[in-house]
This record gives sequence, C-alpha cells and structure tokens, in this order.
Amino acid sequence: MGFAPETIVFLYACALGAGLGVLYDLFRLMRLVTGGKAALVFVEDVLFFSAAAGATLWFSIRYCSGWLRLFVLFGECLGFLLYHFTVGEIVIRCLRLIWRAVQGVFAWIWRRILKPLAHAVLYIPHIIIKNVVLNLQKSKKPSLFHKFFLKQRARMMYNKNNHQAD
Repeated sequence: MGFAPETIVFLYACALGAGLGVLYDLFRLMRLVTGGKAALVFVEDVLFFSAAAGATLWFSIRYCSGWLRLFVLFGECLGFLLYHFTVGEIVIRCLRLIWRAVQGVFAWIWRRILKPLAHAVLYIPHIIIKNVVLNLQKSKKPSLFHKFFLKQRARMMYNKNNHQAD
C-alpha cells in the first residue's frame, strides 16, 4: 500500500517550509550581528519573502505542474512553523550564546590589547615632539624658535664701548 501522490507532495512542501525556516534563521542571525536596524530588517524581510515566493513557484512548477494548491501552502507553513518553534528556537539560542561569547572575546581583546596599544601609539608622537621642542629650545644654535635679525648686534658704529643694546 503506497502513499497518494498528494501526500508525498504535502510532505515535500513541509520539508520546503522547514528549509525556509533555516533560511529565516540565517536572516535572524544577521539581525543579531548587525543590531536589527529598521531599514536593514525591512530589506532582509523583502529578500526572505522574495526567496520564499521563488521557492514556492519552483515547487509548484516542479511538483504540481504549475498549479497553486492550498495543501502545498499549508504544508510549507506547517513545516516552517514546526521548524521555527522547535529546532529553530534551539538554534537561535545557541547562536545567541555563541555571539555573546564572540563579543566577549573581542571586548577582552579590545580592552586588554588594542586599546592600550592604541593609546601608546597615539602617545609616542606626543613624547617625541615634546622632546624635540625641548632640545631645540635648549640648543645654542639658532633654531626655528629664535628670531633672525639682519644685523646681529645692535651696536653703534662709532661708539665701540656702548654695550647696552646687546
């Protein structure tokens, strides 16, 4: 005793619905990672529903000779809901835990390694410039910080004993 062809098509439709549930979980993962901005969620939903419509169209052409059958849509919805509320919940909880762990690792790396390194890298030029300026100011040679006069000494030409202008 075999199954009726409609029963097999219904079970395939349930499998297609579960596959669409997996695709939806991928979009949920992207929302988890990106923070769920409204515009991004809209784009993801449009992409998901376009993929679901394309998959339903392909399924109807392949297994129903292009006819849209209500039991196919019901099977897809049933498969999606069964996946979403059973395995999908477990998958999303695991993905959230993994994502929190990854965020924790990156936060630790940022706090312990990258942030102090960034402060050091930004502080080193400050120290170098400060030391160069101090050395230039202490040097006896004319530098960028001294004024250059055309006449080096302000003496009078005929009075060599006048040193008041030095």
